[in-house]
Amino acid sequence: MISVQEALRLVESSASESSPENTNLENSLGKVLREKIYADRDYPPFHRATMDGFALKSEGFSEDRIYSYTRELHAGESFQLESGEEAIRIMTGAPVPEGFDLVIKIEDSEDLGISNGKKQVRFKTEKSSSFSNIAIKGEDLKIDQEILNEGILISAPVLSLLSSLGKYSIQTSKLPRVRVISTGNEIVGPGEIPKPWQIRDSNSYSIRSLLQKYGITPLSVTRVGDDPILLEKAVKEGLDSDLLILSGGVSMGNLDLVPKILETSGVKEVFHKVKIKPGKPIWFGKKNEQAVFGLPGNPFSVQVCFRIFVEAYIRKFLGLSLEKPIYLPFAGERKKKNKLTEFFPVSYETKVQTFLSEKKFNGSGDIRAGIFSDGLGVQFSETENLHEGDLLEFYPWA
Repeated sequence: MISVQEALRLVESSASESSPENTNLENSLGKVLREKIYADRDYPPFHRATMDGFALKSEGFSEDRIYSYTRELHAGESFQLESGEEAIRIMTGAPVPEGFDLVIKIEDSEDLGISNGKKQVRFKTEKSSSFSNIAIKGEDLKIDQEILNEGILISAPVLSLLSSLGKYSIQTSKLPRVRVISTGNEIVGPGEIPKPWQIRDSNSYSIRSLLQKYGITPLSVTRVGDDPILLEKAVKEGLDSDLLILSGGVSMGNLDLVPKILETSGVKEVFHKVKIKPGKPIWFGKKNEQAVFGLPGNPFSVQVCFRIFVEAYIRKFLGLSLEKPIYLPFAGERKKKNKLTEFFPVSYETKVQTFLSEKKFNGSGDIRAGIFSDGLGVQFSETENLHEGDLLEFYPWA
């Protein structure tokens, strides 16, 4: 039996990295970028007014001087400075004409009416430094400057930046092809009426919902009883995927058939059993480039093992780095008597600052275990007691 850290190392080192594919920008949200992105021009591409006001020259500026103007300049318009022009009424986002290097906001101006067919204005400020209220050409980005590296998740801000750069098509990681098998004679579908000794299948629904975090829809979801012939058939069919996820059948009972059937199907075991609670019987193996996870059957064990191990594999497959946990102080006291690393549901609790409080549950078979929690707290194998204020390693569900 290996540690959680060793299991994660083996999962990551076993992961085959996805190939890139071309994706339209509108379909790229939530996918992983697989190319470097460079600026196609300077940003801003021109000197840009940062507020509504008046553009003029800083040289010779005086608040006692009366300026005349005839034009207004809006965003999306380009005007050349005409001979003798002293000022131009300018709007936020408009290009500042060549020769003008100062924008004074409208609040600091005084309208003096019209004289000789020209509008008159005076300014109630001593501010006259060059390029005040102007975003200078290229101050954000220079042409050909590297902006984004590959291996980042495309969020709304990233997508906005890509569109600003004219990237209507980009390279992203191809999603893994995933199949899911839920095993056990005791499992029936949610729409069925279970016999007294049966339970409804929740694991396949948990796995499907957790896959959605990465935009993955499984190719198939199958329920199979503890029949070695049917289970072997389902496993062999499932091995045409990049990732096969099973739940149930990995412990030490006579009907825990999954490890043996995976072995006879040509899947090489990487590890079986980890020093973790819940989820100790977890199984992981590879067949060529295909990865297989055998998750324990209890609902909360499935959720924990997927969050910690399966997500680590998916992230590496997609080209993402291993997730870094968040650290927040613990609210309360917690004791454990085993030498396992325990993952338990926690919720945010705001006092003077944000804490994490434990959500009590009745073991990994408790169908309510993860409900209303914000994620998983970690009590490491060597930590016997957690105390109020101790920093807790935290993995949010979202």
